[in-house]
Order: sequence, then structure tokens, then C-alpha cells
Amino acid sequence: MRALLLALLLMLSMSPAGAELPAGSSRIEIAEPTGAQPELPLPVWLHRPATWRPGGPVLAVMHGNQRNGDHYRDDWAPLAEQHGLLLVVPEFSQAKYPGIANYNYGGAVDAEGRPRPREAWSFFALDRAVAAAQRAAGAAEGPFALFGHSAGSQFVHRYLLLTGAPRVGAIVIANAGSYTLPLTDRPFPEGLAGLPGAEASLRAAFARPVVVELGEADTDPNHDSLPTQPWARAQGSHRYARGWHFFDLARRQAAALGAPFAWRVVSVPGVGHQNAGMARAAIGVLAGR
Repeated sequence: MRALLLALLLMLSMSPAGAELPAGSSRIEIAEPTGAQPELPLPVWLHRPATWRPGGPVLAVMHGNQRNGDHYRDDWAPLAEQHGLLLVVPEFSQAKYPGIANYNYGGAVDAEGRPRPREAWSFFALDRAVAAAQRAAGAAEGPFALFGHSAGSQFVHRYLLLTGAPRVGAIVIANAGSYTLPLTDRPFPEGLAGLPGAEASLRAAFARPVVVELGEADTDPNHDSLPTQPWARAQGSHRYARGWHFFDLARRQAAALGAPFAWRVVSVPGVGHQNAGMARAAIGVLAGR
């Protein structure tokens, strides 16, 4: 029964050649083998501007800890309309991806911190969700821009560090609460020790056009969703400080490896831990403008 359900969901997620999503906001579900319950589908919230055509630019957005993909889609839809972007927001529900190990850490380790095989990583669910959205819109699989906020930013920067994000162009990492540091002598999720191909992945990641976007008012040391593990606290007392710590260490590590470094920080005045405000500041980079 489980195998039949997965097969049916996969068929539903693959639109025939030439099919197009209707203009405006919509939702699809795709079969996705990762997560604690592989039989559950992965919802993908979408918005297609009327002006968008197959082959046009695509933006994927990763939601925060509340796992509210529909809210993030609605926040970003006006910006997608303005800039002519196909918007793709996969929803990593608590039912399918429970806890921080399955979402924030991309499934790279289990709940006890033991490394998992690459094929079990939920990072690759992002690539499959974007590919399914492109098929549903009648487009071939192609590159996309990527934005993550809060827990979604944790997912995005670890996805970059561990996979190199080969299909992604512009990347914006916004207001993460904790970071995996680009160090191979500290265990994951604090560092990359114990995970395969760490140094090669780092070299690829440092060369990518990454923006570490930090809200200047995201400085509450007692925010209810701020990670409090000892290794996270060591990165700074609040998200703004932790973002600068991550960027500065990455810059030093790239120099030590002799690797090109294409990252930069964008500091956003007057914005705290708010997706909408960070989105408005990030859209120009993500739209290639």
C-alpha cells in the first residue's frame, strides 16, 4: 500500500510536457522519500506571475521554524509578481521532518547526532521540489535562486556547505539562529567533522555568490526560538552577532585554504527577526538586479 501511494503521488507531481501552472498562487504535492515518514507527501506552495514563461527565473524560499510554507509564499508573492519569478516554497512539516535534526540540520545526522547516508539527507528534497515545480510549470529543470530565513536559513547554509548547491545561483542566508562553522575539526552541527567530502564542499561553497543577510534589530538574546546549545551560544549572544561571527570565520577559513571567497554581508537597518522585512531587502539580489 505504501509503495502504491508513493507511485501515485509521484505521478501527480509530474505534469505532462507543455503543461503550465495557472497564474497566481497554487499548491502541489510530491512524493519524497526522505523524512521520518517517507509515505507522507511534500507540499510545495507556488506562485506564478502571469508574465512568467517556462525558462524564466525561479526562486525557492525556505520557511522558518513554524513550518508555515503557505505564509512564506504569501509574503513573497507580491515580490515574485514584481520581479517575474516563479516562487517555490516547499513545506517541511513537523510530521514528516520532526525536530531540528530533520529540518535545520538537513537530515545529515539522526536525533543522536550520528551521521546518516547522503541519500537520506533532506537537503536533496529541496532540489526535487524545485524540479517538480518546474515540470508542473512546463519548464525544464534548471537553476534557481535560494533564500532561507531563520530555521530555513540554517537549512540553506548547511545545504550549501555540505552539497555545494550546484543548481543554485544567488543564495541569501537570513537571520539564522546558529551556524555550522566551516571547520573540519569540530563535530556536526557545530562543524563538519565526520561528514564526507567536507574540504572539497567548502571550497565550492566559498566561491558561490552568497549573501549573509542580518537584521540589525535581531539582537534579542532571549528570543524564544534562539538556539541555546553551548556551541551555539559560543557564536554570539544573538542572531546579529552570530551572523557576523560565521561570516568572519568563513572569510578566514577561505584564506587559510587558499580558496576564492565570494560571500558578503548585507546588514538591514531597522529589521528584526522578520521574514517580510528581510525579503524586501533581499529581492534585488535574488532577482539578479
